[in-house]
Amino acid sequence: MPNQRPDETPDERPAENRGADVPPIAKAAAFFLVGLVVLHFAVTFLWNAPSNPIKDSVGEQVSGYMRPFFQQNWSLFAPNPVNAEDEVRVRAQVEDPQTGEVSTTEWADATRLEWTLVTHNPAPSRASRLSSNLHRRVNSAWDALTEDQQQIVARDYTDMADWRPLADDLIASQGGETSSRVATMVRADRVATGYATQLAKALWGDGVVAVQFQLVRTPVPRWDVRFDPVPENPQQTVRDFGWRPALVDADQDEAAFADVVDGLVDNP
Repeated sequence: MPNQRPDETPDERPAENRGADVPPIAKAAAFFLVGLVVLHFAVTFLWNAPSNPIKDSVGEQVSGYMRPFFQQNWSLFAPNPVNAEDEVRVRAQVEDPQTGEVSTTEWADATRLEWTLVTHNPAPSRASRLSSNLHRRVNSAWDALTEDQQQIVARDYTDMADWRPLADDLIASQGGETSSRVATMVRADRVATGYATQLAKALWGDGVVAVQFQLVRTPVPRWDVRFDPVPENPQQTVRDFGWRPALVDADQDEAAFADVVDGLVDNP
């Protein structure tokens, strides 16, 4: 080896010729980063794995970590590109503070409001895909239900302090045994109701007492007919969910949500 006498062992070489020890902070940082990578791969494995007891027990935490940054919609690419426009529509029952009369609003298209952030914007904010992600989540939960259970979620519910009535009806429809599909549907229904409530309050004020949402899917033209005139009444799939009492989470910032919605309404 360079600069080493024949009778000199490696430990007897001058200190400047020996490799410096790795600082403890560098070792700690390396272990930390390796741990993060291992944890990420473990969570990703659970996210993609079929339903199992471990996944069901930590499903909410896994979903919160994966969405929205690590979730991928691979149908964006061939041979199965996205072939439909998915929208969430919301309407509300609003109480007049003077008369106490309750009126029902028209349907508001939440997704088309958010799409205004995408037009001519190569890097839109996350607000442009909130309802699109919501549609995917609720629609997937709905698809996993039986036909009887799909009819149950289309019912109106007035007392939903803990969403137990909906869960009980879904469980009863499958013989009294709970399942992950019921838990997933109840969580998705609650999230959608919270979103619908915030949108309704931003559009129609604090008098909102109940909300209803629906999922709408409109097929897009095939590539070979892309230049044909757009039909006036395109075939759509509409999935209606029943009325739910207004739901406001204590951690939500209503003022910030309303500011975003006001900006969407003002967009051309």
